[in-house]
Amino acid sequence: MIERRKQVKGKMCATYARTRKGKELEKEYAALSKEIKKSASRDHRAYADRIANEAQTAANQGNIKGMFNAVRWLTNNVWPTIVPIRDKEGKSITSIEGQTHRWKEHLEEILNISTTCMERNELASILTELPITIRSPSKREIVNAIEAMKNGKATGADNIPAEVLKADPHISADIRLPLFQDIWQKEMFPKE
Repeated sequence: MIERRKQVKGKMCATYARTRKGKELEKEYAALSKEIKKSASRDHRAYADRIANEAQTAANQGNIKGMFNAVRWLTNNVWPTIVPIRDKEGKSITSIEGQTHRWKEHLEEILNISTTCMERNELASILTELPITIRSPSKREIVNAIEAMKNGKATGADNIPAEVLKADPHISADIRLPLFQDIWQKEMFPKE
């Protein structure tokens, strides 16, 4: 349909517009343009319906992350761009194995630091205990931590995405405060 419209446009440009043939071509071109716009609108509607159905399916299955991703996609929120991993020469690495190997190299360079005798003496002279007060977390600290969470990250063991916690951080903090205080006092995580 689009190709047909291009052909009509070419013929229309080649023909003098005031002639009978030119006016017929203009009408045909307008009709084709209208049909293409309707088709694009139908396709977009079908696409939006498909994404909405995926969101509904995710919600029915309890997949909150999938539901929020579908809603974000429908509302045209900006998705973070994925920056490719580059090798030491600056070339992009496309294979998974290559990226894994590059991460391994990078972490070995950062973490495998040899300490000289002088550095060991400096490390020994550093205070082992820092002069800080140790108290259980307050509700304000929990709210601040919830608000500082980044959206779009993987969920933890509880399968609750950050977006849900950030919907109302004060209620989320109220729910978590007794748990955190219990963990702080017993110095152990609960089994469940």
